Amino acid sequence: MKSSLGLTFMVAASLLGAAAVAQLVAVLIYFGPGLKQSNNPNLPPLVVPPAQAVAAPAPAPEISAPEKAAQDARLAELTKEADKLEGGNSPGDALVPLEEALGVQPRNPEILSRVASIHERLGQTEMAQATWKKLMDLGADAGRLFDVAEVRLNLLRTPPAQKNTDELRDQAGLQPGSTLGVVDLKISDGHDAKNPIKDLRLAVKARPGEQVDARDVRINVTFYELLNSEIVPTMSRVQSMWFTTPVDWKSDGIEILEVKYEVPRIGPDGGPAPQYYGYMVNIYHQGQLQETRADPVDLQELFPPPLNELPAGREDAGAAR
Repeated sequence: MKSSLGLTFMVAASLLGAAAVAQLVAVLIYFGPGLKQSNNPNLPPLVVPPAQAVAAPAPAPEISAPEKAAQDARLAELTKEADKLEGGNSPGDALVPLEEALGVQPRNPEILSRVASIHERLGQTEMAQATWKKLMDLGADAGRLFDVAEVRLNLLRTPPAQKNTDELRDQAGLQPGSTLGVVDLKISDGHDAKNPIKDLRLAVKARPGEQVDARDVRINVTFYELLNSEIVPTMSRVQSMWFTTPVDWKSDGIEILEVKYEVPRIGPDGGPAPQYYGYMVNIYHQGQLQETRADPVDLQELFPPPLNELPAGREDAGAAR
């Protein structure tokens, strides 16, 4: 009886093994061409169907008119409270209502600018940089405050006194003995192909603690051209505009001026247009020269600025020409 059971077991095991081998052979026969195809460079590769795209999140629903009115009213309350606190003995207290205001309108450039400025006044450099960066991230929605944020970031990352320059500067980033000076400067080409321009942006800083009256300030910006192998001041149109008002060098002590120069398309006699050569900036306070910037620097030797220049009229001072 025992020997019969052992023989039966061996026969059954053999049959099961044969069935497994047969299944393995069938798998190889079925999938073998596909496996060889993937290793054959002369055949097109197997194409894997792309994964199903994930649906984009639905846009946030627009708020109703009553909700928008409530937001605006709350924002006005918070702004008024911040104004009062910022003018008190502890300006940092204004951050509380301003941060709440950002919760209402996180992309408000005016509020972001105020928050960043207060962080700077409190010496919280990293937080100021992060907030100015948020303002720059708004892009065109930041308006003219985009350039303000860019200047502030430049100054925070590299203080004026630490910038590589051949001119002697003190800890305020100004030339010793001066009341005003340029702490950041950038020139770029305009984007209007029909009317090409040079856009000069300069940040003018007042010495900390100094009370500066804009009527005592004169900023002369002159663009130069190469005409008939001679370097001459341009006769083309030049416009200037301050980024923020009033221009009083209060708050953070920096005002930003933009000067646009229209690149001439034809010469003064109708001939070939002159070639742009460079610019020079001269800053005067109460008739005394504070600083000169020129690019290229040889313009300072070709057209040395007067050391004294009284404003033509107090209503005309503070502007560039």
